[in-house]
Amino acid sequence: MGLADLGSRLGARVLDVGLWFVGYFLTGGLPLSMWIDAGGGETAQAVLVGWLALSFLIYFPVCVAEFGSTLGKRICKVRVVDRESGLNIGFWRALLREVCWPAFSLVPVLGLLNSLWCCWDRPYQQCLHDKLAETVAIER
Repeated sequence: MGLADLGSRLGARVLDVGLWFVGYFLTGGLPLSMWIDAGGGETAQAVLVGWLALSFLIYFPVCVAEFGSTLGKRICKVRVVDRESGLNIGFWRALLREVCWPAFSLVPVLGLLNSLWCCWDRPYQQCLHDKLAETVAIER
């Protein structure tokens, strides 16, 4: 199998963020926001933040670790695998990979570099979060 092209990777990421957000919002974000508006206070806010983190963990690292892809990656025919063996990565490496891209985005230049790194990286076209987790994105 070959490496996934850059357009597929970008499309998969955009789809994944949209799908995750819709799932987060419908399953917890909306009811919890209504609870906050109804006077739920700090408890409701803490539960909302907890659900944000838990839904992220369920969707991104768990799916990548178990299936090699998320729903957005499946639609775009992208799979994340170990750079050396081509096998699925475990939960902890998937967690590292998936937490790095939003963390890098908190630093403006680093977030941009992370996303663009795959444009000139050879031979694996890895973004910085792929390099840290020693993964590659391949065509499904």
